Amino acid sequence: MRRSLLEPVLVFVVVLAIYVAVTPRTNAAYRHYVYMASAFLQGRVNLVGLPAHYHDIIRIGGWVYAPFPPVPAVLLMPVVALAGEGADQGRVGQALAAAAAAVLAAALRRMGFPAAVRLFCAAALAFGSVLWPATAIGTTWFFAQVVVVLAMAVLVWELAGGARPVVVGAVLAAAWLTRLSVLPAVPAVAVLLWLRHRTLRALVPFTLSSAVGMAVYLAYNALRFGDPLQSGYGLLSMASVNAEAAARWGFFNVRFVPEHLAAMFLRLPDLIPNPPYLRPSPWGMALWITSPVVVRLLFTRADRGTWFPWAAVILSMLVPMLFFFSVGWVQYGYRYSLDWWVPVLVLLASALCGRVRAVDWALLAAGVVVNGLGVYWVSALGW
Repeated sequence: MRRSLLEPVLVFVVVLAIYVAVTPRTNAAYRHYVYMASAFLQGRVNLVGLPAHYHDIIRIGGWVYAPFPPVPAVLLMPVVALAGEGADQGRVGQALAAAAAAVLAAALRRMGFPAAVRLFCAAALAFGSVLWPATAIGTTWFFAQVVVVLAMAVLVWELAGGARPVVVGAVLAAAWLTRLSVLPAVPAVAVLLWLRHRTLRALVPFTLSSAVGMAVYLAYNALRFGDPLQSGYGLLSMASVNAEAAARWGFFNVRFVPEHLAAMFLRLPDLIPNPPYLRPSPWGMALWITSPVVVRLLFTRADRGTWFPWAAVILSMLVPMLFFFSVGWVQYGYRYSLDWWVPVLVLLASALCGRVRAVDWALLAAGVVVNGLGVYWVSALGW
C-alpha cells in the first residue's frame, strides 16, 4: 500500500513544483468557471460581475450565462468558497494536471507496467505534451481541457482495477459534463467495460450512471435557457476568427476536416524575421512537433488486447471533432488532442514493451524542450 501510494504522490509533488516554479503567476484573463462556481454557491445559474471583455457569454433578458457544462465549476466551488471570486483558477488547473500525471502513473502500475514505463508516460503527459502550456495559459477553455485529462486518467485507473460500472459511468459523465466532445466515447467505453466483465449486466449500472449525468445536463440547460435540449452554443454571438465559416456551414461540416488534419499533422511554427525566427502558430502545431513520443507508436507490434479497445476510445472522440468548425485559437499545439491524450499514452506504454530505450528518452526530451518553450511563448505572447 505504501509503495503504491509513494510513487503517485512523488509524481504529483514534482510535477506541481515544476509547474509553479516555471509559472509563478497564472493568467487571470478569463475565469468563467470561477464566476460559475460563485453562482452555484449562491444557488443560481446566471453569472454576475463578469469583466466587460469576456466573450463566450449569452445574454437573455438582462441575465448573463456561460454555455459551458458545469463540472469544472463544481470542482472550483470549495476553492471559491474559501477565496471568493479572486480564486486562482490557473493554479487549481496546475494542481489538477499534476494529479492527472500521478493518477496515470498509478493506473499504469495497476496494468502491470514497470516503473520506468510508468514514470516515462507520466512525464510524457506532464511535460512532453501540450498539457504543460495549457496549464500555463490557464484560461477557461484550457482549464476545461485539464479537467478532462484528469477525468480520463481516473477512468483508466478504474478500468485497470475493479472496473466498477457505476464508477466508470460517473467518471465518464464527469468528463463529458466538462467537454461535450467526450460524449461520443460512451459506447466505446461501454465496450471496454464489457471486455472486462464479459457480461451485459455490467452495462446496466454504467448506463444508469450515464443517464444520471444526462439528466443533470438537461436540467442545467432547462434552468439556464428554458429548454433542456439547448446547450447554449447555438445562442452565442460568435466572435471567433472563423465565425463566418460556422455561420455559413454550421458547427459541424465535412469541409472542416482538412483543417483539423493539417493542424494535427502538418502545421509548423510561423516564421518571423527576428530571433528566434520561429513563433508558435495560434492555430496550433502538429502533434509530432509538440509530442515527438507519438512517433514511437509507429514502431511497435500491436497488442490487440490493449490497442483495439483504446484506439476505439480515441477515435470515438477524435473523428467527430474533425468536423467541428474550429481547430482552436490562441493555443500552443492542437489543444483538442488533450481530450484523448491519456488513452494515447496507454498505447504508448504498451508500445514500449516494458523497456524505455535511449531513443524513447530522446523523443521525450525533445518534447519537454518544445513544451517548455511553449510555456515561455504563451507568456511572451500574452496568451
